[in-house]
Amino acid sequence: MNSAAAFFPKFFVVCSSILLLTGIAQYLVRPRPPKETLAAKIINRSSITALFSIALGVGGLLIGLGVVKMPHFR
Repeated sequence: MNSAAAFFPKFFVVCSSILLLTGIAQYLVRPRPPKETLAAKIINRSSITALFSIALGVGGLLIGLGVVKMPHFR
């Protein structure tokens, strides 16, 4: 295994952790109007972006930890 391939799991863990933290922080600190409904919370643009960041972060973390194998395209 070359040095670049050995660095990939660490790269995925570090980057995914940062992505998870920023996604959670973005979801928690976004401005909320008074009496916001559940549908308005989910359909809000910043909520969708935060949930997308969290989903990518979880996926990358699972790849970095070796739970899910990285896809090989040929």
